[in-house]
Amino acid sequence: MNHSDTKIPATFYHSLLEFLMNSKQQMVVISSGFGLTAMQAMTLLLTEADKPRPMSNFCKLYNCDPSNVTGIVDGLEQKGLVSRHEDPQDRRIKVIRLTSAGKKLQGEITKQLAINNGFLFDSLTHEEAHEFVVIIEKLAAHNRALTCPAK
Repeated sequence: MNHSDTKIPATFYHSLLEFLMNSKQQMVVISSGFGLTAMQAMTLLLTEADKPRPMSNFCKLYNCDPSNVTGIVDGLEQKGLVSRHEDPQDRRIKVIRLTSAGKKLQGEITKQLAINNGFLFDSLTHEEAHEFVVIIEKLAAHNRALTCPAK
């Protein structure tokens, strides 16, 4: 379904950007409490526990040079949170996997995000909060399919 003809007020983009920047600030504060940069914490959170993720997916997602992702992963690897491997189906592709320590820290960061999610939901009713979660998860799944297609 194409919604390019949907009328979205210009103020929406300002509000969306402000919301995203507040969300990023929360990530910066929480990640620093765990001795991580915000990008390290996001990479840790975006790596599924039992599904290795190609490093190139992070380049696409972060819209950055592969050397930036290498630096992020190097830091996580030095902390024992991820390990880097060749993709068994294509040895040219490097994937990262969470270690047991990475899985544990991923859970702790997620728990901390849940504790500090008031900026997300305090102004919403229970129904609005639920719908917001559903919409964000739907948008994320759609965009994930675009930036990280399955092999």
